[in-house]
Amino acid sequence: MPRHPDPHNPQTIEQGHDPLFPIYLPLKVFDNEEFDCRTPIEWINMGLEPGSQNRKPVPGKALLPTDDFLGHEDPKSQKLKYKWCSVGVLDYDKEKKLYLVHKTSEDGLVRDETGKPILNGGVTPEGRPPLLICQYWVPRIQLLFCAEDPRVFTQRVVEANALRKNTEALLLYNLYVDCMPSEGQRLVSEQSLNKIKQWAMSTPRMRKGPSVLEHLSNLSREVNLDYERSMNKINFDKIVSSKPETFSYVTLPKKEEEKVPKQGEGGWARQELSPHHYLGDWP
Repeated sequence: MPRHPDPHNPQTIEQGHDPLFPIYLPLKVFDNEEFDCRTPIEWINMGLEPGSQNRKPVPGKALLPTDDFLGHEDPKSQKLKYKWCSVGVLDYDKEKKLYLVHKTSEDGLVRDETGKPILNGGVTPEGRPPLLICQYWVPRIQLLFCAEDPRVFTQRVVEANALRKNTEALLLYNLYVDCMPSEGQRLVSEQSLNKIKQWAMSTPRMRKGPSVLEHLSNLSREVNLDYERSMNKINFDKIVSSKPETFSYVTLPKKEEEKVPKQGEGGWARQELSPHHYLGDWP
């Protein structure tokens, strides 16, 4: 979905608002389905009335292009504008997890090209006809049912957007670290690397391998590369933390607190012994 920045008020790093980089991950990837109070089939079946075999469209609002012709031709065009439109939900695709919606007329009705009501998702005995110009397949994050709490839906969108923003920021952070020069800057000491090789070769099966030396050489390069990246990451975090205003567009990952294990590495649990045991009075 295209974004339209204000040309008269360009965003700068010093403003400290949203990142300057364009958003590229789809919002539907971060949608939390736990917010939904009904399953997709239950939503669609709300169009069924008691005693009727025909399923009617379920009323809702969807975020759709204002220009239907350009919306189908180029959904990502910068010329497109989106808004929340009144729709009738016709069907659901289980594989793609998309809802088929139909823009309502000025009278709030869902009609086909001949003016007839659309029933059962528009599927005829011959199958599903081609999409009308006012019909779209949309993800759940772009669809608000009239029968759901709009406050819960708003919270759903806000949470998905925050998760997307944080994910994209962390992807950029790792890209910064990966692009830092590392060749020959910091290497694992030869003594430490030899110990790692000795531990890796301590098993009999490893020593008998036909191409063990080749694998060991590849693993050594990988260990050095990972070590160099870790050292660059430490320096990068230190520089960003020391100048937060200069690097306001950089998001550092949250440090997870290490939990102290209740038991030792061997898995031995501490036994509660009675005073007689400490005094040597064993049963």
